[in-house]
Amino acid sequence: MALRILSVMMVVVVLGACGKLPRPFEGAGREGDPALLDVPDAQTVKVDIADDLPEGAARHLARAMVRALRASDIAAYSEDPSAGKYVLHPNVIAQLDNSGQAHVDVTWLLYNNQGLAIDSTANTGQISAQSWFAEAPTGPEDSAMNVPPDIARKIEKLSDSGEKPESPAAIEFDQLVKAPASWVVAKLSGDRKSMVMAKPLKVALVDFEGAPGDGNEALQRSARAFLLAKGITVDNEIGSQSIVLSASINVAPVAKDNGTPDIDRVSIEWVLLDDSGHELGQMTQNNAVPHGKLDEKWGSVASLAAQAAVDALEGALAQIARDRGLLLRPDK
Repeated sequence: MALRILSVMMVVVVLGACGKLPRPFEGAGREGDPALLDVPDAQTVKVDIADDLPEGAARHLARAMVRALRASDIAAYSEDPSAGKYVLHPNVIAQLDNSGQAHVDVTWLLYNNQGLAIDSTANTGQISAQSWFAEAPTGPEDSAMNVPPDIARKIEKLSDSGEKPESPAAIEFDQLVKAPASWVVAKLSGDRKSMVMAKPLKVALVDFEGAPGDGNEALQRSARAFLLAKGITVDNEIGSQSIVLSASINVAPVAKDNGTPDIDRVSIEWVLLDDSGHELGQMTQNNAVPHGKLDEKWGSVASLAAQAAVDALEGALAQIARDRGLLLRPDK
């Protein structure tokens, strides 16, 4: 009897433990100021506005990084929608204590303009409650932020419209970004051809359990093939770059009114875990097949289920890779 897939239900969930993931190119591509100079050879850096801070603090953080980079002749900007040659995205974990201090842990992810992670650095510091809840800067960001620094300095002499780091909040954020800004400058001022790119994410396929016949092996083999076809590294030796993909399979007969099974209900729960065993995401498939179809050989059923799972989980894997400063696919 030909296989009939009666229903497919898939749900992909990326759990809150991942945090809010970076979106380095959100908003890019819109028309910018037509008066903005376009200098393709400039080493421009678009500094993202943090998603996980109050708006005022997030904009102060971005502008502080811009000021620090420009002080070292890196053409940086944060509020113009133009895409930079590089993107610097801050992931922030912060906690406001009872003494009125915010303890801030920032991971800065550096991307090229193709969305490939180059490297990351982290720094910690403290910000006062006043700076934490500070109003966003009101002055316009210097419109020359993405032109070469020597041109920008000439323009700056003609205008005082750029925001100056005079407020207490600006001064505090200047101190917070001092070390990571030096790291970015060292990265971009060195030999870019020898710049170390981020390491690739690796998927380990383990604990495929519960299927009758050759289902466990067939599903694992098919998942491996579809991941490799997408350029994703598969390596069952688990380490710091690893994400574990496991599958729990259940095949149960569904009886008709006379008590004779007609179909089998197939349920596959795919789970993504980090290298410490913490769950990061999951997806469930429910299919119906003729009774007994999967008792021995799964054949094309394994391929269909694995292909659908890999297609659905690719986006979650990409988000996890970006969150960790890893590449979803090795850089060619």
